[in-house]
Amino acid sequence: MKFFIRPQFLLYVVFCIVGVFNAFRPTIMSGFAYMQTDPGDTRLNHYFLEHLFQVIFNKNYTGELFSPAFFYPYKNVLTFSDNLFGSAPIYFILRAFFSLELSYQLWMIVVCVLCFVSFAVLMRYYKVGHVPAAIGAFLFAFGMPRVVKIGHQQLLPQFFTPLAFLFLWNFLRSPRNKPLAYSLLLIYFQVLAGIYLGWFLMFSLAIFTAITCLLDKSVWQRLTIYFKQNYKPAILITAIWLLLMLGLLGPYIKAKGILGSPSYTQVDSMLPRLSSWFLPAPDSLWWSLLSENSKHLPMAHEHHIFLGFLTILLTVLSIYTLLYRKNILNDERTLLIKICLLVALTIFIITLHVSNSWSIWRIVYGIVPGASVIRGVTRIWTMFYFYILVAVILCLDSILRTMLNQRLRMTAVSLLCIGCVLEQIVTNSPSFALAPLTKEVAQIQELMQKDCDVAYVTLKAEVPPWSSQLSAMWAGIKANIPVVNGYSGNVPPNYGRMEDSMSTPQLINWLGEDSRGQLCIISQKSLKNDDKLVSMYSVKENLSSSGNWTSYHLQLPISKIFSQKIEVYEIPKTVKIASAIKVPVVVKNISNFLWSTKGKHYTSFSYRWLDSEGKLAVFEGDGDRIPLPFDLSPGESAAINAVIKTPTKPGQYSLILTMLQEHVAWFNDKQAESPKFEVSVTSKS
Repeated sequence: MKFFIRPQFLLYVVFCIVGVFNAFRPTIMSGFAYMQTDPGDTRLNHYFLEHLFQVIFNKNYTGELFSPAFFYPYKNVLTFSDNLFGSAPIYFILRAFFSLELSYQLWMIVVCVLCFVSFAVLMRYYKVGHVPAAIGAFLFAFGMPRVVKIGHQQLLPQFFTPLAFLFLWNFLRSPRNKPLAYSLLLIYFQVLAGIYLGWFLMFSLAIFTAITCLLDKSVWQRLTIYFKQNYKPAILITAIWLLLMLGLLGPYIKAKGILGSPSYTQVDSMLPRLSSWFLPAPDSLWWSLLSENSKHLPMAHEHHIFLGFLTILLTVLSIYTLLYRKNILNDERTLLIKICLLVALTIFIITLHVSNSWSIWRIVYGIVPGASVIRGVTRIWTMFYFYILVAVILCLDSILRTMLNQRLRMTAVSLLCIGCVLEQIVTNSPSFALAPLTKEVAQIQELMQKDCDVAYVTLKAEVPPWSSQLSAMWAGIKANIPVVNGYSGNVPPNYGRMEDSMSTPQLINWLGEDSRGQLCIISQKSLKNDDKLVSMYSVKENLSSSGNWTSYHLQLPISKIFSQKIEVYEIPKTVKIASAIKVPVVVKNISNFLWSTKGKHYTSFSYRWLDSEGKLAVFEGDGDRIPLPFDLSPGESAAINAVIKTPTKPGQYSLILTMLQEHVAWFNDKQAESPKFEVSVTSKS
């Protein structure tokens, strides 16, 4: 394969440089002082790459492969998002030579360049001319949909897709062990590089294989003969692949069992509409003309998937060629163009949101393995445009080869190159300054490194909550200290909302009964006067030398004080056996810990009946738990409409009202002041 021939090589370099500059203009023009696109998902994906770097190269790192040290002490939090395993080695190499931030900026550029190279290699394998190959590679790697999604860095490393496609096609055309093994291995690598990219690749290749078998009946015969003659190695290859996939996806499957799948309502908002396919990147050539398409789109930022009118024109030209000028295509190209266009059409139909939440995708969501966890279905553009570009570039190459007039060919090629580049230019891609965030992280890191075993950073009111959470996470990974803060695609059960700061009682409750060591609560506002637990139990305070951050140290565990205040308006003095009495109650938390309504050790209101000898009365319904309406921090109150069941035997009883913490203690057993009432239980009405 003659790919790098000097004049032609320069063509690829020019297209690649133009693509890189267009996609990463803010980063490059700022001298890498700015990073794209926002300090949210961009910093999160960087965190994952740095986490993997620390797992492999830092033997003292506190995190584990699937358990980065955020949302501490919850495990397997990496399964809440993409893991970027497959492209992490590129980051590792860069990290050996450059700073942490620069390595990530270069990683984004490198993975896009590799997408360009990968698609160009695929086209050159099919003997496509250099100009069409460069155009296709440019659109694949640096087209508007990818540029506008730079902030979703998990969608950038798609460079395994063209090669996986190539080996699968070779296997279908001539079934052998090697292309089967290579195609499955490359599919696995693409899943490693990005869960979304990998799942969409597998989903589309299943459609591709089915359509190939329908259009070319000889494929069935070749596959049948191959599996009869090679079933043992084929089974072995497939089994190894399945084991590798299970090892990678097993933790995700486990997490899904705990967290569940996103509701179809969430998925529906991110299904492509017809207008989505005509919604360009903001500040691009067609934005002023087509921006109206975004007005009625839910989560419009997910729907910018227009690749340009040139792609539409080339698609129409390809269909025309198939119908009326098929003679300029050889048999393999004809078949491949047909299949790719039909796969793209199938993807378009299956994912299209029509109206009233109706879409074929609802069926896919319900029956196809893994589909129920795919929330951003608009991201299937990554495969839709891949198949479109394979088809149109193959067809374009054949058309250009038939142009005998040299001047006409050069004019067509020049117009294609200019139009291709102009359509994809995005003049104002979002970015953010690194310096302020780096400084903030350094200030928090300084405090974490002063005798902290676990840390929590309160959220700053003046910035988005995810920015504060990520600064805490980054300070934690740099200080090698686990943090309770967290930001990801999901939250652990019973954690609460990422958007809200945890109070100290909530924080201690989240860490659990078995937590030991020094908890550092780091805040920019003083907690000494406003936080009762901090004022009572903080053993040390540290001030940041370069900022207005303060770290309060609490030694865990804190001995629990089981105190309660229960006010009841009226308890009848005489009640009927085996009945239920409704009692309005106001409970107040005057203990030193959170009364949580969730988790293993939840707190609830209850009661106990003692007989005339002071023994517990045991009957069905005794000690029923009456849940609190919400979590109660120390000092907070709640009204409860309690339903109290009466003993099943008549007699004189004492009714005790009390709180209890499940699997820990009844408050009245801990000498908490508990209302006690003498009640006569009778069998008479």
